[in-house]
Amino acid sequence: MMISPFTPLFFNIPKSDGLESEYIQTFAPSDKILVQLIKRPEEDEGDWILCKEPGHVPFSDVIYNVWEMNSVTALDFAALSPSPGLYSLKIGGTYSQAFRVTDDPLILENTTLIQYSMVNNRQRDDAVFFIDHMQYFFDFRAPGGFKDSNWAFGIESEQFTTDKADIVQLYALDSLQQKFTLGNSQGCPVWFAALLNRILCCSYVYFNGVRYARKETSTPEMNVQLEGVNSFVFTQNLQRVVNLNPTIEQRNHLTMRRTDTDYRNISTNNYRKIL
Repeated sequence: MMISPFTPLFFNIPKSDGLESEYIQTFAPSDKILVQLIKRPEEDEGDWILCKEPGHVPFSDVIYNVWEMNSVTALDFAALSPSPGLYSLKIGGTYSQAFRVTDDPLILENTTLIQYSMVNNRQRDDAVFFIDHMQYFFDFRAPGGFKDSNWAFGIESEQFTTDKADIVQLYALDSLQQKFTLGNSQGCPVWFAALLNRILCCSYVYFNGVRYARKETSTPEMNVQLEGVNSFVFTQNLQRVVNLNPTIEQRNHLTMRRTDTDYRNISTNNYRKIL
């Protein structure tokens, strides 16, 4: 029995030395918090309960779906969209870390909605992205965004020089690289970066509706905010994907359940920046 590590909630966080981060994981009411549990068909993990925090106070039962993938593996899954409040999710005897759902624009404007999926189920055995031939995207809302100071420009081209020293451009393709900053003034726990690194292994990754890919083999770079405090800011090199298949992109945006709201906008001209 295993809670998928692609689930955007954090379970079984190990204890460590130092002060814990003050950052509380945040979602918008429009986000779909997809939780997956992979198990053997005969295993019973117990009830799923959404609890109010602090205190793990039971709030409501979570009705989850069951999909038997084959004779030895089954998937329990649910997409949570609770109303504003502070919660944790209990699965059997295991509680997630506390998370907040808020519609406060002053909080949400400093977050980025990251949505991710694979092209099929053969890429990983620790998450399921197609259930009964229907594609699913995970929603992870992360603190941070893109800074204007972290843009870089690339070019792939071929030229030749004539005998008159003129340069002739045979072809050229420009590219835009940006650094995503994970963490706000409070920073964030280190497992946020572990999830971001895992997310960037996916075939399709969208930041506020704009598709990006990891730049080569880059991984999140840690910046320590204050010694002895387990709260950090990370930067990740990304490249925007621009040569897209319109059929795939249209399908993906429909699957991501995009709605015309401030915090789930698909416009590629709509950038929210952190300062």
